[in-house]
Amino acid sequence: MNALVTGGAGFLGSYLMNALLAAGHNAVAYDMAPPGPEALAITAERRGRYEIGQTSDQARLFDVCRSNAIDVIVHTASIVGLDVSLMQPAATYQTNIMGLVNVCEAARQLKVRRLIFISSNAAYHKGPGPTLREIDPVFSISEGNPAGHYGTSKMAGEAIGMAYATFQELDFIALRVTAIYGFGMRSAMFIKPMVENALRGLPSRFATGGPMKRDYTYVLDCVDAIMRCIDAPASAFAGQRVLNVAAGAARSAAEVAALVRRLIPGASIEIGDSLTEIEALNAKMRASLDVEAAKRVLGWAPRWSLEDGIMDYAARFKAFTASGA
Repeated sequence: MNALVTGGAGFLGSYLMNALLAAGHNAVAYDMAPPGPEALAITAERRGRYEIGQTSDQARLFDVCRSNAIDVIVHTASIVGLDVSLMQPAATYQTNIMGLVNVCEAARQLKVRRLIFISSNAAYHKGPGPTLREIDPVFSISEGNPAGHYGTSKMAGEAIGMAYATFQELDFIALRVTAIYGFGMRSAMFIKPMVENALRGLPSRFATGGPMKRDYTYVLDCVDAIMRCIDAPASAFAGQRVLNVAAGAARSAAEVAALVRRLIPGASIEIGDSLTEIEALNAKMRASLDVEAAKRVLGWAPRWSLEDGIMDYAARFKAFTASGA
């Protein structure tokens, strides 16, 4: 199988490239920059094909898909995060929405077998229960998405993909992932500086954020779900094309700090027990995700506990720094 991974030189994209190559597939990364040292460490001895380009460049995207006879596209490329989206709303929509439209058009016109869109829990407004389910609201008639333009772009992206699925018969699947962590991660989410500073012998100090909950999900669990989504028959998605992929248990940043202190000797972490105004707004959609649909449709379930994930993250980071890369 020939698979294209947009954002394939990034964090999640690199782990997915590694998994595709390990499974014997031809993997092509489509990214605006070549892989950096951490991405190269993730793929280790396996080297896929890297094509430089942006999803905004429709001609380049079509050429790469056509010349590599792409069968499946996994679309991970996007501008990520609340803060960035508030500073750059137009760029967020241009990249996250029009970039997806270009990918959908490539998949439609070149008859790609399946398009998997990496969406986010940010598509949700807070649901009515303790966990977020795929049928919970993603739109409000009174207030904007708690994750700003980023969350709005993911919500809109799912709707666009579903329209392609209904009217253009594109086999479109959206996976709502959340708080993906592990070696090579770029977004801080508290856990990155906590782990990496502890291993460097540096302190981590956060004035606020202790109560902020996230459903921290280890990157290898996300990759496993994507690989199962790639391999599943079309009939598996007859009743549902949007699936949560998460650990299924939200943990506060204060809990993460306590775990890192216990698991990494000498870790010095202090975190405040309040939230800033923007953190409090964002916290509205921070809850555990219900993953029963992914279990039913994909036969998938999270396997990495937060403790085991932190330890694997730490081991990979130590090996990387020891290599002098």
